[in-house]
Amino acid sequence: MILEITDYFGNPVKLQPRVELYSVRDFMGKEMPGLAIVLDEIMGAPDEMEQYATLTVSFGEFIGLKDSAYIDTNNCRFAQQLLDQGIAVDTGLRKSSGFCEYPLWGFKKEFLEEIGGENYAEYSQCYDAYMKAAEKMFGGEDFDDEEPNCAEDDGMTMQ
Repeated sequence: MILEITDYFGNPVKLQPRVELYSVRDFMGKEMPGLAIVLDEIMGAPDEMEQYATLTVSFGEFIGLKDSAYIDTNNCRFAQQLLDQGIAVDTGLRKSSGFCEYPLWGFKKEFLEEIGGENYAEYSQCYDAYMKAAEKMFGGEDFDDEEPNCAEDDGMTMQ
């Protein structure tokens, strides 16, 4: 997959994205892989590339939304151009660090499968196994679909 952006000077730039992995930890300190998207600039022939930017930024924490990563808008001011090409959706969530705010994007699975190879397969397998273990730990209940076990008039009342 080749993405095109316009750089700061108005020049077209062809980028080939690839998946790399960050080392992140969940809230209990368990190490897991996190998604990193690296963009390589195609210099001439498709096999002549140089790293252009790392689109994502890691805060070292596990992100519970699969196929998601924070976007380094501080160093990748062209990020909106990539979002407009349909590789991801902006979740509306943000993380602040210093004077910068980093949006959380949910990448399309098809995009990650195409550019990710073994790295995406490892990330996906680890994420799915982690979530399956968490589901077992909490009794396998689907909390979103659970009916409340109370009548409308139950609860606190003022006297």
